[in-house]
Amino acid sequence: MTTIGVFASIFDEFGKILCVRQNYPPFGWTTPGGRLEDGESPEQALMREVHEETGFQVRVTRLIGLYSAPFKDDLVVSFACDIEAADTWAPNDEIAAREFFPVYALPMPMKNNTRVRIRDACMCETAVFRTFTREEH
Repeated sequence: MTTIGVFASIFDEFGKILCVRQNYPPFGWTTPGGRLEDGESPEQALMREVHEETGFQVRVTRLIGLYSAPFKDDLVVSFACDIEAADTWAPNDEIAAREFFPVYALPMPMKNNTRVRIRDACMCETAVFRTFTREEH
């Protein structure tokens, strides 16, 4: 069964993008997000995941696109979001760090599919559909 994930592209007033560092293998950087749970809409899942991982309450502003990785039964829905409020946050079992980065200096390690989603967000793309091969992922 295909896993559906939702991820947010959140930019600050300087055009830097919010990234989180995972506290589990492969310990990489990504944008905030995660899996849909039963009974959730993509927007509800995204707002829940972003809050859990960053402490930010967000508003979805647009759909960027859909990103498929059929070799691992994975579909990601990518949204642009604005921060509406910030709650107290500290590193936890899931997320080791959260930080805004210039898009020309993204942290490493970061998967190629995450960099592609960030690039599409920076270009203000909408309704993108990309399929990744194992080699591109």
